[in-house]
Amino acid sequence: MLLVLAACSATPTATPTASAASATTTTSGTELLASSADNEPIVAVVAATTPSVVTVTSRVQTLTPFGRSTGEAVGTGFVVRTDGFIRTNQHVVEGASAVTVTLPSGGEHPAIVVAEDAQHDLAVLKIDAAGLPALSLGSADGLEIGESVVAVGYALDLPGGPTVTSGIISSLDRTINVQGSNGLGTARSYTGLLQTDAALNHGNSGGPLVTLDGRVIGVNVAGGDGVENIGFAIPIDTAAPLLQQAFGQAA
Repeated sequence: MLLVLAACSATPTATPTASAASATTTTSGTELLASSADNEPIVAVVAATTPSVVTVTSRVQTLTPFGRSTGEAVGTGFVVRTDGFIRTNQHVVEGASAVTVTLPSGGEHPAIVVAEDAQHDLAVLKIDAAGLPALSLGSADGLEIGESVVAVGYALDLPGGPTVTSGIISSLDRTINVQGSNGLGTARSYTGLLQTDAALNHGNSGGPLVTLDGRVIGVNVAGGDGVENIGFAIPIDTAAPLLQQAFGQAA
């Protein structure tokens, strides 16, 4: 049975559909995990992850009965290579006339979409920056139901940094339908998703789902409107080919 949910993009005036691709990189914060994981594993994961999680803002034009209206859609992304490659959901940047990435430090950078995969709702962005902290990418292969995970993202576009939630892997290989921004019809269908009870809200789309060893195993994509403790992420393995394509184009 297909479950009808809402994508996790957040925007005050427009909602295009909100994620990303993967390859192995190293994270500058991984060392933090070794010293404090035994006592405060989630605190250690947050310290290692949040410096790499960014806000993705898309300028979008929509048709109204009175003509064209320009608004902004806000989602999340995360750094996958130190020279400015960022993974997010394709629906976060779909139809955007301009995309801006805001780093945790507050610096803003214009971004270009260097690769996208509408079928799997993944995109890779590039900004002109160097020396960024990149997250380590793991694999969803071998995940077991009940494993602990942490989700990081700019839920509801709240000021003051990303929102962190934690939970477990609730199920594997889920199939869902996600509604369009007007609540009518089906915007996208997803298969092979990870299900988690870590809270995901509008704005979380494109953010990382991370294990307690600090590795990204999923790209957050959807949460249930009107339901609790149900969220979904695209397995990071699905994103690997798109990342390799993006890296190749930039070579």
